[in-house]
Amino acid sequence: MNERQSSRAYELLTARLAPFAADGETIQFDRLGAAPVDDQTVGLVAECLVDRDPDARQAGLFVLAGLQDDRPERLEPFRPLQFKVRELLLDPVAAVRCDALMAFAYFDPEDLHEAVHEFLGDPHGRNRLQAVRILEAEQDPKNLAALLRLGVDPYHEAVPEDEKEWLLVREAARTAIETVASVQFPERLAEEEVEGVPCLYHAWDPVWRWAAQEGIR
Repeated sequence: MNERQSSRAYELLTARLAPFAADGETIQFDRLGAAPVDDQTVGLVAECLVDRDPDARQAGLFVLAGLQDDRPERLEPFRPLQFKVRELLLDPVAAVRCDALMAFAYFDPEDLHEAVHEFLGDPHGRNRLQAVRILEAEQDPKNLAALLRLGVDPYHEAVPEDEKEWLLVREAARTAIETVASVQFPERLAEEEVEGVPCLYHAWDPVWRWAAQEGIR
């Protein structure tokens, strides 16, 4: 965990889940469904969510979401943590906010729509991407206008290794529109240099023509 000493709750939680979800030293999200949900696991997640270390907070959110499936009995033990998860939507660390939105969506709260739309303007591409994925999962035609705006996502990540994140957001928005509207656009997105600037606006012409025909503003 960088140069910080990992928290006790973080270490205990990862050790508890390792027999079910570890691949080497990494806990795999798609394997967490095999782990049991019991009082000890819920307690360790709760401790992580209030930890001073952002890595621990992120781990707690990651585990909370990964343990969920379609069974209410796996979500209900975490219900008392919903308010804390909501608070972490405003965490100063972008990665924590991202996993907080993922975890928050599992509670299906009344204000999820407002939270998702706040994230559509988050300065970090991965957080906007998380919001797009939730909108796609909702499959609500009312979200099409917001997804169209993300299709010409103008943001660029400040972190050099994430400078292409805006491109991923645009591609995800296009895919989400196809899913929600049950359409298939004629070509995939392709990056093009326009006077030295990576640009995708030209590739969205078929999408915007379709939106105009459908009356989406």
